[in-house]
Amino acid sequence: MNRFMFGFSAILLSAMLWPSLPPVSYIPYLAVGALILYRKIPVCAGGLFAMAWLTGFCLGLSRQDLPVLQQPIQVRGEIISLVSRNSDWLSLDISVIKPNLILGPNVKLRLTWKDPPEVDVGQVWQFTLMPKSIASVLNQGGYNEQKQLISQHVVGKGRVIKAHLLEISPSLRNELISALTPELASLPQGDILLALLLGDKQLISKVRWQALRQTGTGHLVAISGLHLSVIAAWIYTCLLFGLSRLVPHQSRRNITIALVAAGIGAAFYAYLAGFGISTQRALVMILLLMLLSLLKRFSTAWERLLFALFIVLLLDPLACLSAGFWLSFCALGIILYTLEIQPREFTSASTRRARLRTGMMQFWAIQWRLSLGLGLLQAALFGGVSVHSLWMNILAVPWFSFVVIPLAMAGFVCWWLGMALGLSHFGLSLLGVLRLSDWSLSPYAQLLDISQQLPAHWLALSDSLLALGFCALVGGVLWRYVPKHKYYIAWLSLLSLLFIPALLFCMTLWSPVQTHRWAMHLLDVGQGLAVVIEKSGKGFIYDTGAAFGDDFSYAERVILPFLKAKGIQEIDYIVISHSDNDHAGGAPVLMEAYPKALVITDVAGFSGQDCRPRQIQWQGLRLNLLSPPQVLAGNNGSCVVRIDDGLQSLLLTGDIEKQTEAVLLRSELSVNGDLSDLKELQSDVLVAPHHGSKTSSTEAFIDAVAPKLVLFPAGFANRYGFPKSTVVERYQRREIRSLTTGTEGQISVIFQQSELEVKTYRGDLAPFWYNSLFRFGDLINPE
Repeated sequence: MNRFMFGFSAILLSAMLWPSLPPVSYIPYLAVGALILYRKIPVCAGGLFAMAWLTGFCLGLSRQDLPVLQQPIQVRGEIISLVSRNSDWLSLDISVIKPNLILGPNVKLRLTWKDPPEVDVGQVWQFTLMPKSIASVLNQGGYNEQKQLISQHVVGKGRVIKAHLLEISPSLRNELISALTPELASLPQGDILLALLLGDKQLISKVRWQALRQTGTGHLVAISGLHLSVIAAWIYTCLLFGLSRLVPHQSRRNITIALVAAGIGAAFYAYLAGFGISTQRALVMILLLMLLSLLKRFSTAWERLLFALFIVLLLDPLACLSAGFWLSFCALGIILYTLEIQPREFTSASTRRARLRTGMMQFWAIQWRLSLGLGLLQAALFGGVSVHSLWMNILAVPWFSFVVIPLAMAGFVCWWLGMALGLSHFGLSLLGVLRLSDWSLSPYAQLLDISQQLPAHWLALSDSLLALGFCALVGGVLWRYVPKHKYYIAWLSLLSLLFIPALLFCMTLWSPVQTHRWAMHLLDVGQGLAVVIEKSGKGFIYDTGAAFGDDFSYAERVILPFLKAKGIQEIDYIVISHSDNDHAGGAPVLMEAYPKALVITDVAGFSGQDCRPRQIQWQGLRLNLLSPPQVLAGNNGSCVVRIDDGLQSLLLTGDIEKQTEAVLLRSELSVNGDLSDLKELQSDVLVAPHHGSKTSSTEAFIDAVAPKLVLFPAGFANRYGFPKSTVVERYQRREIRSLTTGTEGQISVIFQQSELEVKTYRGDLAPFWYNSLFRFGDLINPE
């Protein structure tokens, strides 16, 4: 059974690394492998079952027989989560109700609703909505919303046109959340209390979330093994102590009652938390431990962890796409490994001081390993590490275990009993113990506040540094366990190669290597434009994407994370082509992040240099500002920039239309009226004018530029229909390769001598199945 579970779990975990091929295509290969490795049939059988189960699960989610994209549809659904509220817009998740569906995964939709009425979790509505795909912007270093939505079973998005309330059927958890949220909102630490008690994080602000991430203590407010273990331990200890004093018995009756009560308490707390991934894992392990204790069966901690992993993946094979899954299981694996190499050696003769010393050493060993291991994992998942997580967890974990969590649960029970008995009608306060638990959270809140002022509170790491750190970590671990014996010299020599990248990196820091290589990154910012030119660790930015409302900017969500992921520390120039929001919306964010950058624009309100035609030398590249000759309003006033290294060139055109294209062509005419070589326009790579609109890309302009590659900065299924099919055909007739950010994600072009290398996010940088544009989430009827 263990071998079967291992094969099942191993195959599903490898789903994170599968290329863009249907999972079912691997089944024949696994079948052949099972025949060859006949002694490992349980492992291969588990793998085959995992492939079939994941394939069937995904088919169950994708084949919802929903109408074609861009046509209004009617959906009956229950509101399961209020995601966020921005101005007069509400974002919410609904669970689709299909009366004829007997079996299958729970299908969800994420909707946006302008000026909604009073809505609450648990309400069932009949929605008329305009559907859209879950395809999201994809860039290096950026948040992968598409993967996150798939892990949550969200198969589509939509904008609510109208809705009709059908019924209200809230669950017990939703009723408790609705009743407790207004009362906790008045407490200073009510946001953390609500997350601790009911697993609801709606009160936690963005600033608080950032502080939790920066301190590495976010796991303390996400109900997991720590919380369930504390609750189960307190119930078991208190109940066993009471039964032993009141009704002592020589049999195992009292122990059985205490174990069953602790299991029920842990399961109920997991229900209140919403059965998240970490909660499922912890509950399975706790219940398995209790069951084996009752049956007097022995099992190792690693077997229980494997069983928990198997159950979680069996219930939801897409759970492995979420960051919480990896953080949760890796944390428990580190803890079990530490306990295995540092067992607690308590004997009857041990003194209290010796026990305390052993416990403290074990606690220290667990914490530093967790900080190191989860720090690297956090860096890989979120692009940075918390430098102060070790000492903050050493202070916070015991405080939460022995003070905060017991007080919070005691306060919740008192409040709930008071509500059930109707004491609130008599004017009695039901928040007494909860106020005490709120007070107990004050030191932790102060710790979060001061974390923003600590030096290096959040260290952003580039992809190259992460790769170096991973190689060094693997090399260090293997070096620790490979025997230092002459028979293993070959293995030790091979392991030393893992440290070479770190050595080379240190050498480049001491003596930087000059290279002619440079790159253009056309970022996926939806229906907008943002280009980053990279050369020798420095950057040049052309346009910034859009910004919406007070708290959304593609510069913050896409450009800044991308620059950190690529290790670009300095930005020398920021060019704002014109004033349209999809080009200039993120300019304030970038100017604040890089105050030393020189701004080039004609947009009023931005200080810097104008866009008059001239030439600039930057990092060995020649930047030619070609247009406009004077300030113009609208699209035709866009700054046109040509970049070349003497061998290859790139043309950035903003939103110019056919009038400016004609002006650029006329400026290249010879004195006698004949066309010259037009070398100032000829470019190997062209970022298409105006996102591929019909108002641009005239035949003469395309012939003058004569690109090898044209890139369209256009969002997936955008409302304008960019790039227009007639425009794409003009380039295709000339055998010019074309790519679009909406379908490819980030597009990177690497210029090196006379070579031109093109990489796309979906096709080359992260060609995993969950990043593809496929029917899953497209809301298209597969028939």
